[in-house]
Amino acid sequence: MTRLSKQALDGNVEALLLAILESGPSYGYAIVKDLNVRAEGILRLGEGTVYPVLYRMEDKKLIIAKWRLAENGRQRKYYRLTPKGHRTLAASRRQWEVLSTVMTKVVGSAERLSPQPKVKGAVS
Repeated sequence: MTRLSKQALDGNVEALLLAILESGPSYGYAIVKDLNVRAEGILRLGEGTVYPVLYRMEDKKLIIAKWRLAENGRQRKYYRLTPKGHRTLAASRRQWEVLSTVMTKVVGSAERLSPQPKVKGAVS
């Protein structure tokens, strides 16, 4: 399976995290775990990548954080989307749809990346 390069991911981590938080409040480690599960091995981000982005998103007022007591008795910082975060996610989805369409039209679809079977006697 092909994994994404850092360059392909640049500018999209915020949208990924907003999408994870769309389903409800969560804390850092659970966000990282959920993201990696949903990405099915195509993408693998660690806490060292995710936490700085969460802090930037908090500074931009896309998410807010609240400390809560976890079941194990420790404090966890839970993040949730703000109205601005919901709007930003919607805008990111629209941008992604346009970019995806353009990339498919110009670069081609993933199916074109697979080797095509050669037909005996065919001229290339």
